[in-house]
Order: sequence, then C-alpha cells, then structure tokens
Amino acid sequence: MRLGKVCLAMVLTFSAGVPAKAFDIILDPRKVSQLLSEIANFHQEWKTGKTREVQLHGLFEMGERVLDLTDLMTQDLDSHGASDSSLVALIERRLKENGIAIVKIKAGYHYDLAAFREYLRLSPSGSHALEAHYVLAGFDEPGDDVAGLRKSIAAKENFIRDYPKYPDVAVIELLLAQQHTQLARVYSALKQDELSQRQRMAAQERYRRIIKLYPSSEEAQTARDALNP
Repeated sequence: MRLGKVCLAMVLTFSAGVPAKAFDIILDPRKVSQLLSEIANFHQEWKTGKTREVQLHGLFEMGERVLDLTDLMTQDLDSHGASDSSLVALIERRLKENGIAIVKIKAGYHYDLAAFREYLRLSPSGSHALEAHYVLAGFDEPGDDVAGLRKSIAAKENFIRDYPKYPDVAVIELLLAQQHTQLARVYSALKQDELSQRQRMAAQERYRRIIKLYPSSEEAQTARDALNP
C-alpha cells in the first residue's frame, strides 16, 4: 500500500538517524516536477471531475502525492542538513497555486492533511475513507506540545482499536510507541518525572506488543532495536 510504505519509510528514517551520502540526490528536480504535475492534475480532477466519485478520487490522490513530496523533502533535509532553497520555493509556490500549504518544522516538512479531512467530510464511508483515517492517525505532527501529543496518541490508540486488521496497523503501533517515548522526554524536560516514567513504560509495552504480534516485520525489528539500544 502506497501510504503505508511512505509512513514506514518516515518511521525507519527517524529511528535510524543515518544520513545519506552527500552526493545522493533525494530531492531530484525531475521527480519533483512529476509530483507537482500529478498534484495539479488531481486538483483539477477534484474541482472539475464529471462525477462525485471522480472528484473524490482526485482529492484523495492529490493528498497522497503531497505526502510523497513532503516525505522526499524531509528525507533530503535529514540527509544533507539543508535543501535547495530555490527548489523549495518553487515547490511551495506551485502547491499554493492549488490551495495547498506545507510548513517546515523540527521534524521536517509537514502537510496539514487538509485533503484527507475534506475527503472524510464529503464522503465518510467512501472507498478511501479507511485510508484517510489511517493518514490522519499516522501523519500528524504535534511537535513537543503535551496536549497535542496526548491527542495524537489517543487517535492512534483509537485507530488500532477500531481497525485491528488494517494491513499497515503495525506502522501505527510503532508510531504510537515512538510518541510515548517523545512525550516521556517532554515530561522529563518539564521535571515531571512520574509522568515521564509512565510514558516510557507505555512505550516499552507497545514495543513488546509489536514484537509479539508482528515478529517478522520491519516494525518488530525497529521495536527490538528500541528495547536494546
């Protein structure tokens, strides 16, 4: 599944923290041009499609391509420490023409996921509704805000509870464990040691659950690495 692969790549990159070689070209202008063209085409399909089904398909696919693009931008930033400012400016300008906004945050480049929220508003039972829920649970970026992290954790817990058979649910499980660890660090910085310890324990329990439920998966290997640094 396209979204699962993007999300897992983001998780594994974050976990490994291994930069690419300086000469590796991640944000290839040709790939960027292709994605921007696809985004524009799907935006047009959403706005002018002959049927509601075609319009919704365009909306969802547009959101997917924006995620693909921001993932590339984040990988490039992580690998090289900086991105081509002129290329980034071009990307932001072209996206803005289609009503899409991305921002640079601590973790990289972030899309506000508006297309997926709009899809669920227009078609809560549509053919891509479950995937949209997956995106909203897995791709949010609350930063180090305590309330935002707790809300994001709750959303992931709800997704796991509601859709335990979803093909990429292990990705959500892993993201959840990592957010428990992140929240533990935030609480520790705030000198709230008891709350920090609870979150660390929750992360460890989630990692052990991943290993038990998905023993041969990439997520399980990442969980093992987290438990045995």
